[in-house]
Amino acid sequence: MGPEHLAEDKSGRGIRPLHTLHRGTRAVIVDLSRLSTHERNKLMALGLVPGADVHVIQRFPSYVVAVGYTQLALDRETARLVLVQPI
Repeated sequence: MGPEHLAEDKSGRGIRPLHTLHRGTRAVIVDLSRLSTHERNKLMALGLVPGADVHVIQRFPSYVVAVGYTQLALDRETARLVLVQPI
């Protein structure tokens, strides 16, 4: 099992990087610790915090996620470092 599926559970909805989710998927933010302190603080100020529900709106050319009433555009590298649990 590679880093794409870090903590697979029986439902197949294990903890995984945000960039692996399909458009339309909803998930809960689990961990931001792989981001730099600066980037983590910036995203947290915009509402992307552990426990927050996110909805993947777009995957290309950048990842766009909705967190509450806020939409955020993330580059692929940032999306790879944000860990989520699909719901």
